[in-house]
Amino acid sequence: MPSIDQTAKAQFAKVFTKADLPVFKRVADTYFERAARLRKSDMSAFPLKMRLLARNIEKRLLIGIGTELLLKAVYLRHGFAINKATRGAVGVPAFPFTAAQATAAGIALDPNETYMLNDLIQCLHRVPAIGALGPLEPGLRIAKVFRNKEGHAVVSAHRFDAQEYREIETALVGVYARGFGQTLRVTISMAPHERAAWKLS
Repeated sequence: MPSIDQTAKAQFAKVFTKADLPVFKRVADTYFERAARLRKSDMSAFPLKMRLLARNIEKRLLIGIGTELLLKAVYLRHGFAINKATRGAVGVPAFPFTAAQATAAGIALDPNETYMLNDLIQCLHRVPAIGALGPLEPGLRIAKVFRNKEGHAVVSAHRFDAQEYREIETALVGVYARGFGQTLRVTISMAPHERAAWKLS
């Protein structure tokens, strides 16, 4: 009999294909736009003194989760599988690999397991359209840390470093340009009176 965890996990089980790309991309786009524009006034469920903290936590979570979904969309768009091979599979090609490569090697993909954000970043340079990450890498790694830390604990005070958000913006502009051929104008509003921007074309 399956455990509660297995039953819940089965609701999300899927071997993803290029047909899933629009959903991954649209959700990532929306998360990033919300992260860029989110204001303290949107956090009315919190007491006034907690609204800045709550806004910043939500921004960082949206950036981190959006980054994972965006990179998965890049892999899917360029023909790569994002599901891992089933456990114990032999002769699994190095990630990233295509579903066709897995099939040719007689390897089944696991509908319950996709590659983690760290793997997606580490291997992104192997997607020919992306190539060497260069200035994209710092922002992607910062987004990964945001997702990991904000998803596991709440720190009541957080040192604000505006440069981290500029690095993330640089990474996003690069990924959208190289991965999707889109021009992005983005400013993640964090500092007082900083105007948010999110425009894709």
